[in-house]
Amino acid sequence: MNNFTLLNLKLHPSFLAYFTLIFIFISCEEKKISHENKEPTKEMLAHIIETEKAVNMYQNYKKERIDILKDTLSTLYGKEFNDTRLVQVNLKILKNYIAYVEKRSKENNINPESLHFYFSVYPSNKEGIQKHHQTFFIAPATKDGNNQYGYTLQKKGNKSEILYLKDVLSNHKTSNNTTQDIQKASFFSLSQDEENGLIFNDQNSVPPYGGS
Repeated sequence: MNNFTLLNLKLHPSFLAYFTLIFIFISCEEKKISHENKEPTKEMLAHIIETEKAVNMYQNYKKERIDILKDTLSTLYGKEFNDTRLVQVNLKILKNYIAYVEKRSKENNINPESLHFYFSVYPSNKEGIQKHHQTFFIAPATKDGNNQYGYTLQKKGNKSEILYLKDVLSNHKTSNNTTQDIQKASFFSLSQDEENGLIFNDQNSVPPYGGS
């Protein structure tokens, strides 16, 4: 019995060293993966544009959108109305949103390929100064055939299932008003379902808020 105890005492430091090496290896691998994820890829860098090009695009938007629609928007919403030119999204919240999309999609066997940004306008019943202003909402997109479609999740019984936004946003495809009302009701009910919804909005926008 004493020999067995002695053997245990002799082996214990070896096991400790072994597990220490494993821990160091795993930590190094995690740091390596984290470092690799932060390195800019050629694919990403191909989407970076020059400042001059961004300025031209921004000014073109004023000339080819804002100036053309200014009188109409002023008539509808008042002379002081200026539509949104900038939308601010908190970086930490955006990263957390992407992680949430990946987690919920994986749970439902969906492979998110990209994010779709849908241009939209806040309704007249929107509380605060954002009503009538331009905005966008974000939804993940997955491949279906040769195309990518935005989606969210809807609850069916005790489970969640994919709901393609094209099926609820393209109401012009249906001629029956009752069908349209049902689709709209389903969509608005879904977007209030925090447990399943994957649609992101409610950011700060300029105008009406200050900033540049």
